[in-house]
Amino acid sequence: MRSTNKKFISALACASAMTALAIVDPMGVTKTHQVAQAATDTVPAKSTGVDISSWQGTNLDQQAKSGAQFAVVKVSEGTNYQNPNAQGQIQSAEQNNMMTMGYHYTHFGSNSNQAVQEGNYAVNSAQQAGLPQGSYLATDWEQDVNNNTNGSVAANTNAITSFMDTVHDGGYNPMLYSSEWLLKNKVDTNKISEKYPNALWVAKYKTNGREDNPDYNYFPSMDNVAIWQYTQNWRGQNVDGNVNVVPLSNKTTADNNDTSTNAANTNNSNANNGQSSSQAPANPITNNSNATAKPNNNSTQPAP
Repeated sequence: MRSTNKKFISALACASAMTALAIVDPMGVTKTHQVAQAATDTVPAKSTGVDISSWQGTNLDQQAKSGAQFAVVKVSEGTNYQNPNAQGQIQSAEQNNMMTMGYHYTHFGSNSNQAVQEGNYAVNSAQQAGLPQGSYLATDWEQDVNNNTNGSVAANTNAITSFMDTVHDGGYNPMLYSSEWLLKNKVDTNKISEKYPNALWVAKYKTNGREDNPDYNYFPSMDNVAIWQYTQNWRGQNVDGNVNVVPLSNKTTADNNDTSTNAANTNNSNANNGQSSSQAPANPITNNSNATAKPNNNSTQPAP
């Protein structure tokens, strides 16, 4: 995703409030702090969502008023960067009755040991930002200077699974983000989906320009897709536009990985692929060396 921008039940229509609560999370840790009372932790299928990094600021009123029902907030990158706006963005999303999720921009490539380190860092960063336990926490795995995707399919898959296992063990629900091309050519998504059904978040764009609504003729031709990122310029706001193709719920990780409640999704479109928007590092450089994929991002700077 470019760095300049990356469940069955309807929610009650009530305003969120800030209050001090003592919370016992699924890991058994009790903590007291100011939290936003989210009005919803579920979204039905075909809901609109945005993913954001520090470039978007902490006020998500405009996205909510434009129809966004969920927000995926960047919490961290590598092992030494945390989004300084993450806490404010999560609170703003909750106050706007948006279901909140998180993502981590990876540097581990095909290194499973580093993937575990980054998984722990992502969990700690999500906790510090106030992302509720049980929320989705995705790994954003794409090609750039810091993340080499050219390892073997087996090594890439093992590293990604190691990250997802660490996130799961940390009390969050793991998800994998990447472009359709990378997922089809560099990752064994069947192996990942056997362990974490319907956990794929796939980027595939019809155009690099503005897209207000998804054109399902361009839906990724893959199984186990949970979210489709279909544009990097949603409704002219220079923010990624997404649609969930299965209902999503910030419940427990066990509930979210229950194949009886999440049906696999397929579509046989073979259009060109999307390659990220909000998640990638700063100052992206378009790389057209691979005609089948959207621009890759090449920067040595951590994403904002």
